[in-house]
Amino acid sequence: MTLHPSHYLASRIFLWFWLVILATVAGTLLISKGVPEKTEIRRLPPAVQQQLQGIANRYAEANSVEQLLQRLDNRRQGRWLLVDPVGQRVLNPAGLPAQFDHNWLTELSQLEQARLLRHSNLYLAGPFPVQVDGHSLALYQQRQRPVQPWWNVSALPQHVLLISLFLFSAVASLILAVSITRPLRELLHSYATFASGQLDHRLQRLASRRDELGALGRGFNAMADRIHSLLQGQQRLLRDVSHELRSPLTRAQLALALEARQGQGQQLPRLQQELEQVDQLLEELLTYSRLHSGHYPFEPETFDIIDFSKQLFATNQVEADAKQQVMHLEAEPSCLVYADKRLLSRALENVLRNAIKYSPVQSQIHCEIVSTVQGVQIRFCDQGPGVPKEQLDAIFNPFYRVCDSRTADSGGTGLGLAIAAESIRHHQGTIEASANTPTGLCINMWLPTNSPETAQKGNTQ
Repeated sequence: MTLHPSHYLASRIFLWFWLVILATVAGTLLISKGVPEKTEIRRLPPAVQQQLQGIANRYAEANSVEQLLQRLDNRRQGRWLLVDPVGQRVLNPAGLPAQFDHNWLTELSQLEQARLLRHSNLYLAGPFPVQVDGHSLALYQQRQRPVQPWWNVSALPQHVLLISLFLFSAVASLILAVSITRPLRELLHSYATFASGQLDHRLQRLASRRDELGALGRGFNAMADRIHSLLQGQQRLLRDVSHELRSPLTRAQLALALEARQGQGQQLPRLQQELEQVDQLLEELLTYSRLHSGHYPFEPETFDIIDFSKQLFATNQVEADAKQQVMHLEAEPSCLVYADKRLLSRALENVLRNAIKYSPVQSQIHCEIVSTVQGVQIRFCDQGPGVPKEQLDAIFNPFYRVCDSRTADSGGTGLGLAIAAESIRHHQGTIEASANTPTGLCINMWLPTNSPETAQKGNTQ
């Protein structure tokens, strides 16, 4: 079965790991570029510096430090911080973030020119020196950027980003592992269930997948169906063999009882007939068993199938004449095949005798042999009661009988067509049944044109 490349399990594993690696690299880049340093110092443009220095000078007109702090607290827009460089402390630190280091402001207060200090979303411009009531102080303008949304990478702490990246990789890998191991566990459970004797158990969810695991599940179902069919066939064969043996043995026992009572030998022919039927059944059953298991000795040779078929017709002419049947053979003058002569004889004779047996009196049996480059086509058609269309494939099963037309009363072991089918398959050929027009049955056989080398190779596989 051919799968689309996107359904290959290897492709899925590759894509998953590739995406995880890409996410890891992308996350690393985002962490390295999207997360700024805790504190950053920049130069303040001269125009901004002059503007802010003018505002700071107006605040310096206060009469005391307390008055200045009060004016700064009443200022709602553009909040200002007041720093005492000598005492190295911030006089109004209430507006600063808790994690902000105040030493930055006391250190910057020693600079001669104002700078822009950035800490997360906090901006401080300064220092702007002022003199208030004989004290040398420094003013910083504080501006706060709006709080970034939580999905903004730059707004997240670095440890949160790292943890999120590790969690994403772990979840992706877990999903991948589960997607592989869950169907394997289902397959293991199904194997155990099937081995415990529940032969009707099949994989449903796994078989519906379209990757290699789905093909594995469908293969398991096909194997289970085959094993179930073989076991059912063996059970049916055992029942049929028991039934077929019981009838002649019962009649043989009856004949022995009558002979014991009469003592004149009148039942001996009947007893011999029943024993011959048992012997024939066992011989046919042994042949079918060897063919079905592949243990039948295959001995191919080159011969003319046309002459072979003529001899076969002559052998069965007496039986056909007894029912006033006419047999026609339509074929070329000669046609050489490389096959097992004994095995092919069993197949053709079983089909021919089957046609004679089930065809009515004064009917015709037609055989056509056509040779091509690829092989030989053999077709037998009779004018019997035929077989329903839905049962055409089943007639090649051992002991299969069609109701009201092919019953045990008409004779035979019920293994003739089954042996014919196995014989043709042993030659790497095909056999099928079809309806004849207007009534009857046609058996179509095809044998490949084998050389000794290819025939030997095909039967050793």
